[in-house]
Formats: sequence, structure tokens, C-alpha cells
Amino acid sequence: MNARAAPVKLSPLHETARNLGAQFTESSGWRIPEAFSTPDAEISAAGRGVALADETANGKIRVEGEEADATWESLELEIGGGAVVGTERVYRLRGDCFFVLTSPGRDIAVRRTLVDRASDRFVTVTNLTHAWSEIRVLGPYSPSLMSRVCGLDFSDAAFPEGAAKQTSVARTTQLVIRRDAVDLPAFSVLGARSLAAYLWEILMEAGADLQIAPIGLIAIRALESGTEQQV
Repeated sequence: MNARAAPVKLSPLHETARNLGAQFTESSGWRIPEAFSTPDAEISAAGRGVALADETANGKIRVEGEEADATWESLELEIGGGAVVGTERVYRLRGDCFFVLTSPGRDIAVRRTLVDRASDRFVTVTNLTHAWSEIRVLGPYSPSLMSRVCGLDFSDAAFPEGAAKQTSVARTTQLVIRRDAVDLPAFSVLGARSLAAYLWEILMEAGADLQIAPIGLIAIRALESGTEQQV
């Protein structure tokens, strides 16, 4: 008898993407929007205005406690700052709280490593991957769009690459991370998965005059690798 296949993980935005005509692919156990139109059209949309991507499949881990900073050796981060550590991104949200962003499927292994490092310390490691959604806002007009739904200053000086801030977005509590795609400004908006569809709709409405468009995995990978012209 064949072993039962593991269930496919779905983002809270799966139905939203399907209604928008997304083509899906499966990666690291997740069903992910691969494209909504053509990669060239989606890359163009992100490059000239603003685009939204569902990146809920990324791993999300919170590390908190009196000795949370001792989980990483030689890592010095100011509150609100971030750094790439190995293949992960680490952000300091408070003096005693860190947030770790991983690629899809890496969350379980990374959490296990962090738990081992935190043994015998006053530290709690929580995997938020399935509790939180992640919407990526990309494009030259992404700071403008974010300013329409959030009271923060999204200029390069006030919100540089690698910065992370807990704030209110469209009257919901979210973590906003500046995570550019090569030279394209981009922000990840992370929060309770129950609010994902609402937040997506608000962002789409707020960016209607900015030629906002949804984009899928193929376009995201091309934008992040700087190979737009090769797609």
C-alpha cells in the first residue's frame, strides 16, 4: 500500500487568487500562484507601477524572551533592524523579540535549530507560518500605496531595506518589512491569516489608479534574481 500523500497547504488567499484566474504550482508542500497572466506582463506591471504577490508560504518564526538575543552568535541588531543570517532573514522587533523569515518549507528545520540553541535559556520559539499570511507589495509606487493604508513614512530614509516595524495597516495589526527585489522597492505585510483576504482587497482598491496587478511565482523569481529580460 502506498503511503498517504501529505495534504497540500493552501494560503488564505487561495480562493482570491483562483477568482483572479491564477495558474497554480506546488512547491515545498504549498499550492502557490505561479502566474495570473504572462510572466512578461507581470514583470512589466511591477516595474512600471505596483504589484501584489501572495508569499504566505514563506516560513515565519518568532523568538522571544530575556535571552532571545543569545540565540545568534555575534548578531547585533538595533530594534527595527534586520540582517541576512545564512539563508534566513532575522529582524529585531523589540529588545526581547526577534522575527525570522525563511523560504517555503524551511520553517520546521529552522525552528528545530533555534529550539536547540535556546535550550536552558528563557526563550520561546513559535512557528507562525500557518497562523500568519504574507502579502508582498512591489514596484516603484509601492511606498505610495503603503502610505495610503498606513500612517508610517515609507521613504527610503525613514524605512530602508531591512527595516521591520509593527504597525496598523488598514486598521489591522501587521508587521511590515522592507524587502526589496534587487532595485525594485518592496514591502512584506505579515499578520493574522484571517485578515488576508480583507487586506488584499483593500490594497487592490487603494492601488487602482496605480495600475496595480497581481503577480505570481515566476515573475517574483525573475524580479528577485534581476533576470527580467530573460523571462
